[in-house]
Amino acid sequence: MFKLFSWILKLFFGLLIYIFSSLFRTSRLNDHSFFFVDRNNIYADIKKDKSFHRPTIFFFIEIIGRLRKRLQPGEYLIRKNESILSVLQKMFAGDAVTRKLTIPEGFTTQMIVEIINDNDLLTGEIKEIPEEGSLMPDTYFYKFHDKKATIIEKMRIHMQNMISQLERKNKTKLNMKEILILASIIEKETGLDEERPIVSSVYHNRLKKQMRLQSCPTVIYAISNGYGRINKQLTKDDLRWESPYNTYRVKGMPPSPICCPGRKAMEAAMNPATTNHLYFVLSGDGVHHQFSEDFKNQIKNKRIAKQQKKTTIPPAQPDKLFLAN
Repeated sequence: MFKLFSWILKLFFGLLIYIFSSLFRTSRLNDHSFFFVDRNNIYADIKKDKSFHRPTIFFFIEIIGRLRKRLQPGEYLIRKNESILSVLQKMFAGDAVTRKLTIPEGFTTQMIVEIINDNDLLTGEIKEIPEEGSLMPDTYFYKFHDKKATIIEKMRIHMQNMISQLERKNKTKLNMKEILILASIIEKETGLDEERPIVSSVYHNRLKKQMRLQSCPTVIYAISNGYGRINKQLTKDDLRWESPYNTYRVKGMPPSPICCPGRKAMEAAMNPATTNHLYFVLSGDGVHHQFSEDFKNQIKNKRIAKQQKKTTIPPAQPDKLFLAN
């Protein structure tokens, strides 16, 4: 009986030593790796991970139910040669990986929803497209299994807060809805900070003279059914497209924004440069624009830009076309 008790005691302490020594062993990884712990099946997901081929450890966790309950779901980073104890401590503390999602300025709400719905680390699905211009382009942080709807709501609140902040500084005759619409056009016309106030001045000047805005991005928005991107150059037939968004046909601004603009475009819409410009054309470098006060110089700038394109760069992208009369 004593021998049996001694054997059981040795087995118990041997198993205990093995378990605790295993906790300090390093992972079997050649490099850093990520693994996921699901909310509904934490233990099973850990056992499946090859870097945690330590069945005794998880048998130990299973027996002591309190340890299992303390494991936090999420996405975890296992560093090369990191001990299993260190990783388990992360899971107990909920020290999960935080990822970031960057939405560029000028994306439409359709594009943004497409990006978020394609993210497999987030849960749920966005079924309704938010109102155009209602989401703020920025970098957002999230964790594994956060809700997609939560990201959209953060973007919506961020945009509302920015509009509220800028509204107090608005000294133009345009209301904030009109500022948002104009900012969306400016955002699609140029990505250069130094050009935004000048582009803004062109549209402000045209509005004062009751001229059509004649903005190509508004046409692209119309013919793409609000997606905001096409795979071709605009044609003369496109410029005749019947739509309230086609500013070649209708006077004033379109009925709503044509994208989600960033803060700098909003500020440019509220603070146009002081110019007499009424026209602009994309330069031959495909990035900058040439501005003019009359149609004669606009034609001249178009001719120069066309010649530059032939000798220096490929044709301009569809959403960066020139403003023509």
